[in-house]
Amino acid sequence: MSRNYLLAVLLTVALACCMVCGCTSDATPADGQTSVGADTTPVAGETESAESLIVYCGAGLREPMDEIAQVYEEKTSTEIKYTYSGSAQLLSQIELLQKGDCYMPGAKSYIDSADEKGFINSSEKTIYHVLALAVAPGNPKNITTLADLTNEGVRVAIGEPTGPAVGKSAKKMLESAGYWEDIQDNIVVQSGTVNELMVYMNMGQADAAIIWEDLLDNSDLVKVNIPIDEGFIKVIPIGTLSFSENPDDAQAFAEFVSSDDGKAIFVKHGFESYPCAKYENA
Repeated sequence: MSRNYLLAVLLTVALACCMVCGCTSDATPADGQTSVGADTTPVAGETESAESLIVYCGAGLREPMDEIAQVYEEKTSTEIKYTYSGSAQLLSQIELLQKGDCYMPGAKSYIDSADEKGFINSSEKTIYHVLALAVAPGNPKNITTLADLTNEGVRVAIGEPTGPAVGKSAKKMLESAGYWEDIQDNIVVQSGTVNELMVYMNMGQADAAIIWEDLLDNSDLVKVNIPIDEGFIKVIPIGTLSFSENPDDAQAFAEFVSSDDGKAIFVKHGFESYPCAKYENA
């Protein structure tokens, strides 16, 4: 074998080795990275849950709904972002922004209004909202009935009649009982949210407030029950919004809120869950 022939063979082998190394040196991606050009299309049938949902919620439902959000996020990894306010203000925001996933106001009438505007996909009945009288510790004005709110010198706090559900409901109740006109001189404040009523009472700026009874469970204020035939008792639903970008996830959250687990959280915070024999004829 000639020397020149041997040299040619060795050069050919060396060139082949270099070509192989050049083709394979960067083929394996680093850990945790996806190589450029890799197929990242989800497998058919797989879906991803929304990272977050926007929920418009009545201010008086804050405590149980905050806890529900915490439990739901632990179960699903979906963050619940609330907007709390009066029910009428929330409906105005929904109409203006036309974005979000769920709406849970303080009265069914607001869900009905939203539905008439085409904003509601579906709704789930969840709890009852029941009005009661809140009075100062010891009840110094001896307020035991709605009629007592018309007595001279009694300072009364109510929600704005055209604003939050607690105000709209109080007006309707007082009109039905025949006290709306007689109580006007005694009204010292009309608040934008139910939580503001608690502040006015705790600051001693009113002798009595018409408020949702569940807010009084952990309060120093005294609760005076209003008879069922004279009071205001309504079912509260949660609705999913028609312009939700995550309709399946919105529906899943609404179903959780109205499930036995969700209702149990409301009961812990002083609400009556739907349905309830106590209020079946209300």
